[in-house]
Amino acid sequence: MHKTRQSVWRKTLSLRGSAAARAGALCLLLGAIPLAGLVNQEVSKPDTLYLGSSFELDLTSEAEITDVLVPDTLQAFAVKAKTVLKPKGRPKGLRLTIVALDTGEQVFPALTVKKLSPDRATELTRPFRLEIMETRAEQDSVLRELAPVHKVRGELPLWLYYALPPFLLLLALAALLWYLRQRRKKQSEQRRTAPALIDSRPNWKRALEDLYELNQKKLPQQGEFIAYYFRLSEIMKVYLESEYGFPANEMTTREIRHHLKYHHNLQLPEQEKLINWLQDGDRVKFAKYLPGLDECEASMDWFMRWLMQNRKTPAEGADGAES
Repeated sequence: MHKTRQSVWRKTLSLRGSAAARAGALCLLLGAIPLAGLVNQEVSKPDTLYLGSSFELDLTSEAEITDVLVPDTLQAFAVKAKTVLKPKGRPKGLRLTIVALDTGEQVFPALTVKKLSPDRATELTRPFRLEIMETRAEQDSVLRELAPVHKVRGELPLWLYYALPPFLLLLALAALLWYLRQRRKKQSEQRRTAPALIDSRPNWKRALEDLYELNQKKLPQQGEFIAYYFRLSEIMKVYLESEYGFPANEMTTREIRHHLKYHHNLQLPEQEKLINWLQDGDRVKFAKYLPGLDECEASMDWFMRWLMQNRKTPAEGADGAES
């Protein structure tokens, strides 16, 4: 009778056990599907976390972790470095070195984790809270030395660091002044020793050579009428200045007319011809008149003829001196 009851209980327990085993296996199967892809995270930090100090977040999973995406909205923390973890017998993970940037109770947000899997699945880490302390108490306003001051061997006195830059600046200025003075002295000596170059050519001959050089440049053929007439007038004024002894090169045509009128350097007909010739050049230089090539050539020819007519030879100058 007792054996019969035991066999009945065994059958009942075996039926119940098989049903419970099937239900448990189904639950484990359903629970294993999401659990296989979860990210394991571990925070390594000091007992007290201060502003500016860092801590580490280790991330591992059943699949190899390739990267962690840090959101742009992360403000209270900054990810300083990412290091590959190689746990023994498990896929590679990542270690994040994180710096605290704000005080108080802060929440480190969830991060997106990329895995090396056929479907390129991503997972999210779990957010966690941290208490960030200030480096000093709020009521502590006294500045203290972090370490005693040690003087380095061979270190200069503190006052010398303030006095040295002005001294070096004054020394550099003195050296510059000495160099400029020596250079000026050397140049003055060279001027005294250099022989003076005296141009013994007559003024009309120098003017003719300048006209020849100007004609070789062919400025009118290049359309440079203004430059041509400026140089032509300059040669004339330099000649008048050298020949008659008044600053014609610094005068306008009107001023030259006034000077010639009251000093009688030239006869009146020659004065009128000269002033008319200068005024023709002023029309080109200042009134935007465009002459033709024949007009440019005519101005050059008149100047040459005028020089030849009014030239003074050395013999004439000697006769004038004797008279």
